[in-house]
Amino acid sequence: MPFPLNPARQGLLYVATGAAYLEEAAASARASRPFAGGRPLAVVCDCPEQARQLGVFDQVLRHPDPRCSYRDKIPPLLRLPFARTLFLDSDARLTAPADALFAALGNAHLAAAQAPVRRPAGWWDASVPALFPELNSGVLLLRRCWRQRLLVRRWLRRYDQLAASCGQSWDQASLRSVVWRLQQCWGLRLALLPPEANLRTSKPWLAGEGLAVHVVHGRVPEPEWPPLLRYLNGNTACFRTWQEWQALHPQSAVRLKGVHFRAGPAEPPPDPARP
Repeated sequence: MPFPLNPARQGLLYVATGAAYLEEAAASARASRPFAGGRPLAVVCDCPEQARQLGVFDQVLRHPDPRCSYRDKIPPLLRLPFARTLFLDSDARLTAPADALFAALGNAHLAAAQAPVRRPAGWWDASVPALFPELNSGVLLLRRCWRQRLLVRRWLRRYDQLAASCGQSWDQASLRSVVWRLQQCWGLRLALLPPEANLRTSKPWLAGEGLAVHVVHGRVPEPEWPPLLRYLNGNTACFRTWQEWQALHPQSAVRLKGVHFRAGPAEPPPDPARP
């Protein structure tokens, strides 16, 4: 039986510290509102007066401890403004109705997509199975409850420990470690989302046949949004890929970043029958 939706208790949340990120979050909110299905949009920021003047957000909340780092997204998740919250990074925006995202959360405590970089540089919890990669923390669905708050408290504590012990500023390694343990010992329920729920434009991407892209996550120049959305969601009866997009739009600023490919064709494995 599907979990019943109650849009009146659902909403979108941004966390933006610094004027530039607040402006970016506002642009995302404007673009996302047509797909929000009447759900309110909230922002937690360090300059609430400026946020109110933008006239985009339904709720403006002051950040409890802004540090202008990846850490800033974590503390506001302890006090979610909605019973079911879709958290979006400032460079992520809805591109299809949000109903499907909230339905995918169901009765889980957390829903997220796997990060495309499976083993990034930096600290790595080797006690967590390698086939449980990091979750991308830029698009999260959270169900407000004690297990969700336990997750956020443990995440913040592990993040601070790693920042102090080894200078780890990236937030996803700590999230991976905590989510795995809470699943094993505290009954945390995780719903994995497909790439169409969090399409990272800076990494090799593929949108699967038959499904619209619901969130695009990456910095796209405003003039490029209409053609990109036509390409992604104009015809979902086929695969859509970054290679094809670049071939169709060779001047596009939507490019891969920090991606390493093999320099040439892979050498065949040695034949064990030959000396």
